[in-house]
Amino acid sequence: MLALGLYFISLPIAARITLKPLEMSIQPSLPQEKTIIVVLGGGQRRTKDLLEADVSPHTLVRLIGGLELAIQFDWPVIFCGGSYSKEVPEALTMAKRARRLFPNLTIYEESQSRTTWENLKNVSPLLKSLKLNDAVIVTHGYHMPRALMTAKKMVPEINWHPYPVGKMTDVAPLSLIDFLPNASDLHVNSLALREYLGIVAYKIKLLLSWT
Repeated sequence: MLALGLYFISLPIAARITLKPLEMSIQPSLPQEKTIIVVLGGGQRRTKDLLEADVSPHTLVRLIGGLELAIQFDWPVIFCGGSYSKEVPEALTMAKRARRLFPNLTIYEESQSRTTWENLKNVSPLLKSLKLNDAVIVTHGYHMPRALMTAKKMVPEINWHPYPVGKMTDVAPLSLIDFLPNASDLHVNSLALREYLGIVAYKIKLLLSWT
């Protein structure tokens, strides 16, 4: 049974079943007025030296999505992400990359958080101080349902607009390759499983925090 389960979650077709519903559940939405972009981190190369720090491929997708909006609309950006010890916080690593490309961009850093929950909890005071009515949240499509749910509950005075990036499931017609196991789809299906568990956990946590 274990081997069969491992085989299934290594299939591309399994990703269509598990991850695609998450990716397709929320469509992009942008405000009409000036706003701020909140980019959630997704991992980095761990180091204590900022010169050696670099974002992961996962985070790079989110970084590019946030910068595209910032440049197109001249909106400021908040990069969110801390570290688990005395390493360089992820927000600083993202900001370093962004400033290297766009030195005149207005950038804020939220560098104390280690989870999606902490991202949105810690960014709340900054959003309130800027006195904006809207904010755009940038993260992967599969991660957006949990992130948006948490944002709306934790910072309800802000009108949150989702901007999902980095869709990973195939949309081409089914073929033989969809039934051949591979390492990349094992990773994708693992992300989906973790996300479903995260959604349940966050719903319970939000329910308990409001009772």
